[in-house]
Order: sequence, then structure tokens, then C-alpha cells
Amino acid sequence: MRNNKLEKNLERARINLYNILAILIVIIPELFAELIYSIEVSQHKAKLPNEGEAWDKDIELKLSKMNIYELRLMAKRLSIHGYSNEDRNSLIRRINRKSKKRIKWKSLKISDIRKPL
Repeated sequence: MRNNKLEKNLERARINLYNILAILIVIIPELFAELIYSIEVSQHKAKLPNEGEAWDKDIELKLSKMNIYELRLMAKRLSIHGYSNEDRNSLIRRINRKSKKRIKWKSLKISDIRKPL
């Protein structure tokens, strides 16, 4: 009888110890991380810069402001196969890669024409 009561007390003490460890190891660091993140977010402004020349010249910026419908139309114009199955990020990567290849190919052709005979 006395041994059974001692085991119950040990079990309660063990559970209380696990609860305290859980609070110290998991909950308090999560609260600190959330607090630090909220302070960092509040210091930054949530506005994008105005569109300027960089938005017109840089293809990555152009693609980033396009919606998925516009991206799929561009992929169709660039003859990218399987564009309808892709998500936005992978489609942006493929369009960017394809357009860089086209620019490189066009620049090679122009340089071939300009070479003296």
C-alpha cells in the first residue's frame, strides 16, 4: 500500500518535471522568437518601390509582378511545353531561362553577321 502511494507521488513529480521542461525548452523560446519577429516586421515598411526603369529593363522584376495567367501567355509565346502544369515560381524560372537563351542566341547571330569576311 505504501509502495503504491510512493509510486503515484513519483509519477506526479515526473509529470510535473516534464511540464516544467516543456515550458522552459519549447514555449518560452517560441514566445521570444515571435516577439523578435514582430519587432522586426514593425520596423520595415510594407511598400514596394515605385516602378521605374529597372522594372522595364529587368525581366525578373517584370515576371514577378505578372499574375499566373500572364505568365502562361508568355510561356505560350516562348514555346515552353508543359507550362499549364507548373506553379508560378517554376514557371518564372523556366521563362527566365528560356528568355536568357533567346537573348544569348540572338546576340550570337548578330555578332556572326558583323564579323568581317
